[in-house]
Amino acid sequence: MHFLVKTCVLAGCLVSTSGWANSPVKSSFNQYLAFDWGSCPSQFQSRDGSNECTLAQVPLNWEEPESKQIEVLVSKHPARSGNSRGQIWFLQGGPGGSGSFFVNQFDSTLAPFTNDYDLYVLEHRGVGWSTHLGCNNPPAHDYQAYWQDCFDDLYNQWGEGLYQFNTTSAAKDLDYVIGKSKVLDWQPSHVYGVSYGTFWAQRFSQVAPTGAQSLILDSVFPATGAGLDLWDENYGKIFTQLSHYCDQDALCSSKFHGQAEQTIRSLLKRVFNDEHCPDLAFIRDELQAFATVSMTRSVEQILMPAFYRLARCNSDDVVALNNLHQFILKGEGRELVQLPAKDPLGYSSVLARLISNNELNDVNRDLTARLAFCQDAVACYPTYFLLQKEVDKTIWGNRYSDQFIYQNMHHYMPTLVINGDVDPQTPHYDIPLIQAAFTNINQRYVEFQQTEHGVVFVSHMSEGAETCGAQVMMSFINNLWSEPDTSCLSNLKGLNFSASEFESLMLFGASDAYEGTAQTMALEQRVALKQAQPAQFTQAVGTFARLVDW
Repeated sequence: MHFLVKTCVLAGCLVSTSGWANSPVKSSFNQYLAFDWGSCPSQFQSRDGSNECTLAQVPLNWEEPESKQIEVLVSKHPARSGNSRGQIWFLQGGPGGSGSFFVNQFDSTLAPFTNDYDLYVLEHRGVGWSTHLGCNNPPAHDYQAYWQDCFDDLYNQWGEGLYQFNTTSAAKDLDYVIGKSKVLDWQPSHVYGVSYGTFWAQRFSQVAPTGAQSLILDSVFPATGAGLDLWDENYGKIFTQLSHYCDQDALCSSKFHGQAEQTIRSLLKRVFNDEHCPDLAFIRDELQAFATVSMTRSVEQILMPAFYRLARCNSDDVVALNNLHQFILKGEGRELVQLPAKDPLGYSSVLARLISNNELNDVNRDLTARLAFCQDAVACYPTYFLLQKEVDKTIWGNRYSDQFIYQNMHHYMPTLVINGDVDPQTPHYDIPLIQAAFTNINQRYVEFQQTEHGVVFVSHMSEGAETCGAQVMMSFINNLWSEPDTSCLSNLKGLNFSASEFESLMLFGASDAYEGTAQTMALEQRVALKQAQPAQFTQAVGTFARLVDW
């Protein structure tokens, strides 16, 4: 799952909510009047049909509350018990991601909270059904020209108001809608943020230090001491952690003789220098992108066999690896999985560029340093993407600042921080930066071993459907003044270095991902395999989707 950084297909960067069916009712800007609730847009409709939505009017510029107004979507899923113990507000990541993700989790990962709590989702200004920022200009092959035209068009439309689509304004939106939600019935409120949502929640704590009864920060992006320029370096460090777990796993360790990291780093240097496996279809950028996707999505059961076969590189290994290349990079996987069409309002690449280039780079790396690092790195952005990031900086960067940017939170609200230790997007070794901002003993950190990004949603246990992250979060909000129950940490399912036989056949053309004869898998063979074993395909489709949905 993507919480921090996503790419955007230009044709999908649409502009506004006007003209869409089923538009929610509006609630005027007045903190003393309750929300007017109505039906939700289809993207925000919970499966049980019980949630309500409204478009809350807020000032574009909170320093000028009587001037131009915009709208932010608020969704409410009332407690099923009819006797709510409080409200939980969910803040999505990206930046630029839609909060509709959470609504789709109400009957699964978030189900434990639905009985006794009112669940609220605030759509970030600039995103989705909130006043949406998008490009009006048609797609173009010239990346710089396209985004410069987009910026110029938006600036002509909004003027300096364009820079009010920022984290501080979004934090003030949150403070306002939380207060407005309590006009008729005061309830304790808990704010949950994931990835960039933790950054948003930290900013909320700066503008409203007593604005909620607790904060839950899941997969944390620190306000200081971090930066998106460090993305590739973070992946390198987390690969060390992943290799450590490989060395502890019986199967993975047997393949790399307990020296996974040394073996793979040495291997890749030879591959990148054209000294090994010349018939491999993957080029350097593609291998690094494959590693990046695999680590982001926790598909280590495919990544480590690929490295193992690459190290040996016999004729079967070349066939197997080139099968994998065809599946991931030549469109065969997408055709087999049949990914649903992207919601055109599900992401704002404009908001992502504004916030990423003005608020999320306290620590900078120049292009030369990043390209040099990627010369022999295990995982990196492709070169063309790094070049695009530099273009983004020149167009969108250095546009605004305020007194809260690159400043640590300082508040006394009870806080739970949770993070996985194989999360390359918001790595656990940055947590001391957050802990340094703690101001009382009821601000706690819990680390989840062998867990990736978005702990509440990915920390599956050996038994049961509920995640350990959800259990720890529930324990915390049910009793804010006690140590949360973390006993489920001993029951985490953890990493999986063993691909199923069906996954191995579909991706590598061999029944064993690590070993054995491989047959060339043309698209026709893959379609036939899917049709012959539909149940196995259904079980494996999550793995396939994580490899090709990017």
